[in-house]
Amino acid sequence: MAFKFRLQRIYAVRRKEEETLKNELSKISEKIENLRSIIQQLTIEKKKIENNFLRKGLLSKKDLLELERGIRFYEMEIEKYQKELQELLKEQENIRKSLLEKMKERKMLEKLRERKLKEYQAEENLKERKRMDEIAERKFWWS
Repeated sequence: MAFKFRLQRIYAVRRKEEETLKNELSKISEKIENLRSIIQQLTIEKKKIENNFLRKGLLSKKDLLELERGIRFYEMEIEKYQKELQELLKEQENIRKSLLEKMKERKMLEKLRERKLKEYQAEENLKERKRMDEIAERKFWWS
């Protein structure tokens, strides 16, 4: 009789949940990196606008309004993406916590499975010894 772990289905579900969470974490990490890149690009563009106007020297009212509008646009965009980034970072942390919990559950089931397997193997060894003793006893009596 082969060893059967009666919680194998639960173990398989935990492993699947863990893999799903790992994939979600990977996707969110990628989104976070993309947002950071976007924020960096927007910051660079904002600084370019500021530097271009500063090089001109004296600015007209029209130039100042254009500068203010450009800077305000980039600041609003940067702020929007930073809020989105903060939300993703919170979500990433929640997924990390869930992943750690699933990993603990899986490891606990693995340890239980190993213990049950050892118990099963010990029982099988005992049964095998009894059979061998019985065979040896029969040979002794029939010889």
